[in-house]
Amino acid sequence: MTTKRISTGWRGFSIAREASYGTPAGISTAFNFEGPVTDVQPNEVQTNENETNGLNEPSIQEILNWKLDGTHQQRAMPHNLAYFFALIMGKVTTDQPDDVNDPTVYRHFIERDLANIDLPSVTLLEYDGIANKRFTGLFGKSVKISGSRGDFVKLEAQFGAMGKEEPNADPKPTVVGESYLRYGDVNFNRGGSLSGTVADGDLVVGGSPISFAGDLLSFEWTMDNQAKTFYEIGDSSGYVTRVERGDRYQQNISAVLEMQDDSHKSALVNETEYVLHIPVTGAVIAGGSGSFNYSCDIIFPKVVYKEAKKDRDGEVVTVNAEFQVLEDTNYGSVIIKVINEQAGYLI
Repeated sequence: MTTKRISTGWRGFSIAREASYGTPAGISTAFNFEGPVTDVQPNEVQTNENETNGLNEPSIQEILNWKLDGTHQQRAMPHNLAYFFALIMGKVTTDQPDDVNDPTVYRHFIERDLANIDLPSVTLLEYDGIANKRFTGLFGKSVKISGSRGDFVKLEAQFGAMGKEEPNADPKPTVVGESYLRYGDVNFNRGGSLSGTVADGDLVVGGSPISFAGDLLSFEWTMDNQAKTFYEIGDSSGYVTRVERGDRYQQNISAVLEMQDDSHKSALVNETEYVLHIPVTGAVIAGGSGSFNYSCDIIFPKVVYKEAKKDRDGEVVTVNAEFQVLEDTNYGSVIIKVINEQAGYLI
């Protein structure tokens, strides 16, 4: 018997959302990935061990329903960031900032979809080196973006699905030719002000923000939509029949910075509110005017410090900063802006 290897494996997703939950959508993009392969598991299993049946041990077992809990880990690029943020948050507004001089460039604003409680779903196709399987009803649960000096920006997304696994023979779709984002592409700005709107396509961070890029050792931001799955009465399939976001989104953002002065602690004590802006700007998009870069901007309209604790990294004095993300009445709690050459997400 020979061992099986995943070196020839691949993972493809539908860009389009499923027309209805669990209805397969066409696979149109592939992402390289690290970590575990995708697999369905029993969700609710019962035996007759609590019944008095004349036997000492249970004699039957029944699988009532199925689930899928998966992870996608990969170095970050604008395409995979936009894709998984869209799954988690649900609302995407796409336009072309200059369709005359740069007709291949698209700008995507991603926000929480508070108008709809149902989460969008997509379809996953995965070849694990042994078999090609299709998983429908895939939804986003949480996403984490992190970066540190001397490394790539990292993406880790948690997803679920309805628990249905089907054989499939479709070929691997194209891997988008975007470069991975590096530590040198990251900025970390505190302060300034927001103006413009997503609807008008002129949202911008202005004023006089302070850049802490030179002090920044690492950062991490996680968003969790608290997804809830339902196995509805009257449906005997054993699969999830619908999925909703939770009552509230949960966000955690932290950063480790070289300590220069007491400004972080002073802001904590004074409960000062800031715009926090993390622009990650990659290579120039070729073939047009050269005015646009592959990029992902994470914009928090209003944050305060939760913690600004002194620490040390060897002999270097550092600050472990944690921020509380607050809801701004005009802009919400977070807006993602991605620029690349993809025509849309969840379309």
